[in-house]
Amino acid sequence: MGTRVGLFPLVMMLTLTAGCRDASGDAVSADNAVAPPPVVSFNAIEGESIEVVAARQRPSPEVTVRAQPAPMNSLDLPPSPDAVQPLPFPQEVTSFMVDRDGCDHFRGEEPYDSERRVFLIENIAELCTGTDAKLAMLRRRYAGDAAVIAALHGYEDHIEARPQ
Repeated sequence: MGTRVGLFPLVMMLTLTAGCRDASGDAVSADNAVAPPPVVSFNAIEGESIEVVAARQRPSPEVTVRAQPAPMNSLDLPPSPDAVQPLPFPQEVTSFMVDRDGCDHFRGEEPYDSERRVFLIENIAELCTGTDAKLAMLRRRYAGDAAVIAALHGYEDHIEARPQ
């Protein structure tokens, strides 16, 4: 029993390495064109030999790689050479949208304890103060630019608390 256990790894290693062939480009392309020779097997049930014919190997498909242009206005890639304008809106509109999105993020958060409530109040005060007036000013300034007006359309007009 001990001999069988000791021979098992050796037999497995020989079995695995016996099936390996040269992987160089010449050997692979030459082997792909030739059908493997038939193998003779022994039928254990009827006691006669059977010729086993392996399926003919098909040649490997050829793969070609073509460069594609970079996507337009991707934030993690440099601008593509065919990009007309790197930013879709003027800088002040883009800056407002970033600030207001941050403001809206914190406005939607839930103050589940006193520490979180203080954190949210501080961030809302920092990011939301003055955005109502800035939104009105941007809508007046870019009234002729349909793309800017469409982008600003989704923002609420009055989010700041009014003094009483």
